[in-house]
Amino acid sequence: MIALIILLVLIVIVCLILLDLYMGKKYFSTRAFERSFDQTSGDAVFYHDGEPLFNQLLTDIQHASSSIHMMFFIVKNDKIGQRVLQALKTKAKQGVSVFLLTDRLGSYPFDQKSIDMLEKSGIQFYFLNKPRFPFLIYRLNMRNHRKITVIDGKIGYIGGFNIGDEYVGKKGRFGIWKDYHLRMTGQVVADLQHVFLNDLYRTSGIHQLQYDVFPALEQGTLQCTTRATAGFSLEALFLKDIQQARKQIIICTPYFIPSAPLLNALLDARKRGVTVEIIIPMKADHPLVKEAGFHYLKDLIASGCLVYRFYKGFYHAKAILIDQRRSIISTANFDKRSLFLNEEVDVAIDDVDFTAHVEGKIREHIEVSELMTEEKLAQRPLLSRMLEWAAAMFSYFL
Repeated sequence: MIALIILLVLIVIVCLILLDLYMGKKYFSTRAFERSFDQTSGDAVFYHDGEPLFNQLLTDIQHASSSIHMMFFIVKNDKIGQRVLQALKTKAKQGVSVFLLTDRLGSYPFDQKSIDMLEKSGIQFYFLNKPRFPFLIYRLNMRNHRKITVIDGKIGYIGGFNIGDEYVGKKGRFGIWKDYHLRMTGQVVADLQHVFLNDLYRTSGIHQLQYDVFPALEQGTLQCTTRATAGFSLEALFLKDIQQARKQIIICTPYFIPSAPLLNALLDARKRGVTVEIIIPMKADHPLVKEAGFHYLKDLIASGCLVYRFYKGFYHAKAILIDQRRSIISTANFDKRSLFLNEEVDVAIDDVDFTAHVEGKIREHIEVSELMTEEKLAQRPLLSRMLEWAAAMFSYFL
């Protein structure tokens, strides 16, 4: 009798969770901020190491004259975090308007004492996507995973790096950290500013700032398209990118957990002779994500796709290259969480020379990666295979 009661309670809990997820998805489907901006122009510097990226970011912060708009999924109160936060406090005290947004769960260790110190210096700090009722379970999973910085409305940053010591290779657990990020100038920066201001308004109610947030911007040499998604349109965007490929697809991601349509699109690309290369990390920074990926990689490897596992540190890069002409640098992973739950943003750059530069760096990372084969997959231990089965069941939330 007790066992029956426990079973009924569990069934009720599962049903309530599923109802929460269903109703939450339906509610936010008409309220989520998703926008593919018109193609515009800009210039970009591509970063794949944290140290030079943060050095340049700190330099740009130091030279800011009117505003610093910064949004990250994770901001840690460690050495690199303190360098960035101190730089922001200094500029705020000088009269520069400084806003710092960070995801509530992504930066959950960020304590109130640190926040009070930031606000005392003049920084306007806000947590994004605080979990609350209604639809608590859905809100817990709907994370703002965007990483955008806009300085003086003229310089923009977007990509995969968060703020923390591991992102500059200072954590022994991960070692060298590889990620991809862009420093952008030109007209495309206005689109990144739009995304930031929308997220600021949704979390703070601030919709008008007392300075020029959209200064005149010069044309750049690259054709750029900014795409903001929130769990509803990213799958369709990636599908269109993949289906347009005629020669080559390169996918860089720390977590490879595609939807069925995306998996089938990659298999179809192979059937029409497209070279498909996927780079993932050998190490895992979250439970079950590596095992979940194996579930999908088997068919791709069997079809002739090339899957590499980066072993010289941790590979956190998020990029898709199409036909040696289009580079998509993103905050989104190639997984179901980014596709169907997270708020993300990417910039697609259509330029042969820029894409060749990005691919050149990817090739360097492939050189320190292991090519996966059907034989190596078959040699995995029994525990790994069992975990793969379990991970596939919960892949939507990994």
